[in-house]
Parts: sequence; C-alpha cells; structure tokens
Amino acid sequence: MTVKNLKLKIQTPAGIVFPGRGFYQLEEETLYVQLAPFSKEYRFFSFLESERVHFDLDKEGRLLFIEVALARRLWLVDKDFHPPSKSQPADIRWLNFRDKITEPKITANARKNAIKLLFSSEPPLYNYTLADSIILQTSDRLHLIALYVIDIVDDIAGQEIAAFRKALGQSNPAR
Repeated sequence: MTVKNLKLKIQTPAGIVFPGRGFYQLEEETLYVQLAPFSKEYRFFSFLESERVHFDLDKEGRLLFIEVALARRLWLVDKDFHPPSKSQPADIRWLNFRDKITEPKITANARKNAIKLLFSSEPPLYNYTLADSIILQTSDRLHLIALYVIDIVDDIAGQEIAAFRKALGQSNPAR
C-alpha cells in the first residue's frame, strides 16, 4: 500500500542544524543527500521509498539520508524554481515507517544544482530547515508538501561526500 500523506511531528529544535548537503554521483547518476552524521546516535532503522526516492530514518523518526535515483538529465527544469527564502529550524520526526510513498514530481533550477521533490499539490504553509541546504515544506496539517535540496555538489567516486563526512569527523561510510 502506498501512503498518500507523509505525516510529520514538528517541535522547537533541540539541537544544532546539521550541515547537510546534496552530492550528485556523476558515475551513478544518483543524488545522495546527507542530513545527519553517521554515529551511534543517528543509525539507520527504517525507510520510506518510492521507485526513485528513498528516505533513511533512525528509530526516533529523524531523516538521516536521501537518495534520488533519477539521472540529472531527466530532472525537469522549472523556470519559476525558487526555494523558500525563509525557513525556520525545527526538530522534525517522520511518523510513517517502512512504507511505499507516492512518487514525487522532481524539478530543478536551470543550473540543476538545486532540486525540489513535490509530494502534494496542496499549497505549503510552513518552511522548515532540516539541514543547511535542505528545506522542507508542510501543510497546515503537518503533511509533507515538498523537500528542497539546494547547493548540490558534483561528485566523482564519492570523493566529495567522503571529504564532507571527514570534515564532520565521520569515518563510517554509508553507501
């Protein structure tokens, strides 16, 4: 069964906003988005997925990692692409686990260094910062509307994401 609305629990942030980032793996033609450091505190527990999009979650429902398995050349360019100019940090917990999700509409800016995953045609009401380069939009009922990944970096053989993880003090590779 496919979940139509992804439900979220949103609270005042309890900690720091992670320096999350998107890394487009050129040889795999896949976007990897690291949100949380890989550590004992943030370990994979469950997932939400569609054919092209995969979310890794920890046991607390925190989003850890996103994979978008759609080649950049197939991303639809939206001439009106504008990530939210303002968003607020929040402690966001995903309430759905181990479910299939509706395939989002994937659009990008003209340079294709920013992407939007649109899950609903409902107008967004709130904008939240998940990490430095990741913004989430919700409805008034706290359902996921869209997720933006901005400042995507081109990566060859995982060198950029490895350097990013090293800068965060991580040594455990995810993928």
